[in-house]
Amino acid sequence: MFKTKLLLVFLFVGASLTSFAQIQGVFAVKVGPSSSKTLIDGDSPYISKFKTAFHLGALYRLRYHRVVLQPELLYSLKGGTFKESTGITRNNYNYLSVPVLLGWVPTEGLVLQAGPEFSYALNTPTSGGPGQRYDTGIAVGVHYDFLDLLEKCSLHLRYIYGLNNVSNVAGANYYNRTFQVSLVYNFYKKK
Repeated sequence: MFKTKLLLVFLFVGASLTSFAQIQGVFAVKVGPSSSKTLIDGDSPYISKFKTAFHLGALYRLRYHRVVLQPELLYSLKGGTFKESTGITRNNYNYLSVPVLLGWVPTEGLVLQAGPEFSYALNTPTSGGPGQRYDTGIAVGVHYDFLDLLEKCSLHLRYIYGLNNVSNVAGANYYNRTFQVSLVYNFYKKK
């Protein structure tokens, strides 16, 4: 009986591995600059300006034919600069973000991506953080592999459209808008 169960387990694992043989997985790390702005909707004495910051993190990219699934874990600085008559206020919103992107490969080396981004603020309103801890956004972008030039490197261009109000001011709604450029180092040898 035990040998039969063991044989069934090996057959199941073997069948699973052969059906997933065409799925390719890649682990990578990424870092780069980001330009973010806090869009203001409602009554506010501020004028919102872009702020340059950075982001860094890791990703795992799964590919099956022309479809790509790419979950990531990122540390990113968002927020913007508020200008008013009395001076400038810099919003440094520190986020731990998890984008889950679905991609399509129109041609080898190029991936068009879109998906949700779930963010959690690491700093509170009392320490210069956003008024709300959670921010959900829609990320759209493009991933480019340097095929021959730098075979283990890729480039990401992405725009994140924040959906949640992160304001701590009554009567005004603040929304994160971020553009990211990332240099990605892939931990595999491209074929």
